[in-house]
Amino acid sequence: MPLVDGGQALVAVLKRFDVDTIFTLHGGHLDCVYQAAVAGGIRLVDHRHEQAAGIAATGYARATGRVGVAMVTAGGGVTNVVTAVANAYADCVASVFIGGAPPLRDYDALPVNSGYDQLSVMSGITKWACRVTHVERLPDLVGRAFHIAREGRPGPVYLDLPSDVLYAIFEEGDAVYPGGPINVSRLAPSSAAVGAVLDMLRRAERPVILAGGGVAYSNGGALLSRFAELSGIPVATNNKSRGTLSTDHPLWVRGFGALGAAAARGAGVPDVVLMLGARLGLYTGGRRKSVIPADAKIIQVDISAEEIGRVRDVELGVVSDCREMLGALIAQAGNGPWPERGAWVSELRGDNVLKPPQPSPTDGLTPGLLALTLAGVVPDDAILVLDGGETPAWFDGVAASLGPGRWLGHGYMGVMGEGLPLAIGAQAAHPDKRVICLSGDGALGFNFAEFDTMARHNLPIVVVVNNDQQWGMSAHGQDLVYGPGKRIVSDLAATRYDLAAAGFGAHAEYVASFDHLGPALKRALAANRPACVNVMTKPVMNPITPRFMGLAAEGLRSPDGKARVPYADILEV
Repeated sequence: MPLVDGGQALVAVLKRFDVDTIFTLHGGHLDCVYQAAVAGGIRLVDHRHEQAAGIAATGYARATGRVGVAMVTAGGGVTNVVTAVANAYADCVASVFIGGAPPLRDYDALPVNSGYDQLSVMSGITKWACRVTHVERLPDLVGRAFHIAREGRPGPVYLDLPSDVLYAIFEEGDAVYPGGPINVSRLAPSSAAVGAVLDMLRRAERPVILAGGGVAYSNGGALLSRFAELSGIPVATNNKSRGTLSTDHPLWVRGFGALGAAAARGAGVPDVVLMLGARLGLYTGGRRKSVIPADAKIIQVDISAEEIGRVRDVELGVVSDCREMLGALIAQAGNGPWPERGAWVSELRGDNVLKPPQPSPTDGLTPGLLALTLAGVVPDDAILVLDGGETPAWFDGVAASLGPGRWLGHGYMGVMGEGLPLAIGAQAAHPDKRVICLSGDGALGFNFAEFDTMARHNLPIVVVVNNDQQWGMSAHGQDLVYGPGKRIVSDLAATRYDLAAAGFGAHAEYVASFDHLGPALKRALAANRPACVNVMTKPVMNPITPRFMGLAAEGLRSPDGKARVPYADILEV
């Protein structure tokens, strides 16, 4: 039997799981893996910060539906990737994170890149965290990591690889190698549950579907479209599911906030809500200000039983893969007619509501005008990445999403600075598509050196900067709560990000007037290399900020003297 080291064994297993790209930052603990990866034809995308490597792996996963892989070195490398791991955990992104570690034999001797228990750090933010203690076990444990990451509710796993295990040599026949992904049947609903769901939906006067990440991760977009068309039920999507129902579809009513907006203008409110792979929490309005009416009946479909009933009771919970549920609904939906619901759909869409005027150059170069102009030049099949507090909200209302996996925005953690690495992951996965990242100037600074990664790896990502010289949501939030002139640590300089990006080898554009914006965007798209379009915008508050601030936007004290908590809807204490 041939002799192999742990690095060669690891790469052999990665290839069995069709891994073609690893996102990483060099560490000597991992050199044997790098050598084996190059020899085995696996692409290595090396970053300038471990956080960026981890987020890029999740961007790859979200853009492909496959498992993303990131590898970081021991000590600070592992702590640097914690944010990416936690973000993947919160948003259920299938990913395998591999961390180098000091030798087991020196565990308590304070060797290089040591001083804490890496496994303890990772155990609370992963589906599974494991330390490989014998090199012969490495192949089967890597296989287990991939299985856990992708099955059931997806999420991150972590493997800790001590260097004396990883560099050890063993006979290949002494290990059990997995054959690749296990063919696991998807969890399907019972016929009785499907019948109950259909009965509630047919009887409803104003039903709505809230499609979440469970639809996207199960590749259920086509079935969602078919069921919506069959039943005539309107569909709202969130950041993770946007594009599963094309944004030009007549039954798409925008985001979950459409329910609250309809209620605010006196339109109808839903009486039955079908939640497909969506979670009750932040994106449905929180505990106290839910966009779902208190008397609405909720049907919640989720792959994870413990998710059902979070925050509030539901009328019917169904533990099922969303694609299996949609297929079953379609199969049984022909047993009887569906009510005509055109008027309800129109109410939710706000067809008869006077639309606000489009941003105009007469108002100056505002973030809204930047978003509208950018939306007008992006290719239909582009992958759009959004980063920042207010900046994504400007783009959300004007941009199209014609397919799944093409809209990568913030999740529950709201991690600022994930835009550039998400874009790298998406571009590495789809070299044939244009990837465009719109970022606020504050968010851009976290991982700015990733322009270097883009340039070295020939990733022609176009980065458009909404440079309003502030942490927009923070600055405007302070203005709302404390009044003008009392901003603290929320203003930024008029930084020339274009010049800094050019230093890394990017095509650079500086835009200070609307007349220059369109031509600059077109030149950046045509450059066929990384590009930075630095757009100096007029600071304007987006309507999303007062909604995030909650009652605190009207004052920090209630009429009866209670304290109002910012960023917590209507919480008074």
